[in-house]
Amino acid sequence: MRPFRLPSIGVVLVAVLIAAACGGANQPSSVTWRNVTLHLPDGWYVFENEDTRLSISNADIGPALVDGQTRPRPEGDIVAMFLTYEPRTIPDDWRAHVADLGGTMESDDQIMLSDDVPATRMVFTRDNVGATTREMVVVIPSRAIVMLAQPVPDPGDTDAPELFLEYIETFLDILDAAEFGAPVLD
Repeated sequence: MRPFRLPSIGVVLVAVLIAAACGGANQPSSVTWRNVTLHLPDGWYVFENEDTRLSISNADIGPALVDGQTRPRPEGDIVAMFLTYEPRTIPDDWRAHVADLGGTMESDDQIMLSDDVPATRMVFTRDNVGATTREMVVVIPSRAIVMLAQPVPDPGDTDAPELFLEYIETFLDILDAAEFGAPVLD
């Protein structure tokens, strides 16, 4: 099975525009998706909640329409987490995918989520439409979930790897507080 494709800056911006056409922004304290409940930090948004994908961010990058006009990109640094349902995806799929992208693996660790859910966490750098980014993917085979955490830089930004490091503790806190239910059988 081919792993979820990493979104490029352009793809993320297109997703933002699509989300804009789909409804209002949501800023809950937690969100349950499939078999996991995430507790969101103050000020975080859910901008996509579909059967196979949940997307959250630290800025309102969801609905971008105000009075029929496209709203400009929010001020400040933006990071996002994308959870996708990916049956049969294993960590080796992602190792190969990062290598295919010409990325550099910085860490590759076995971790335990919710005290009993094994996962693999990988942090890597890669070229993302002319800008280098640092990203984290967590593969959770027993739940068929892949979580990708990354900065959402403006085209031409050069500080995306450092931005990721500024938010790594937030990403890890979200993962550490996640509550997993039994695997969902489809």
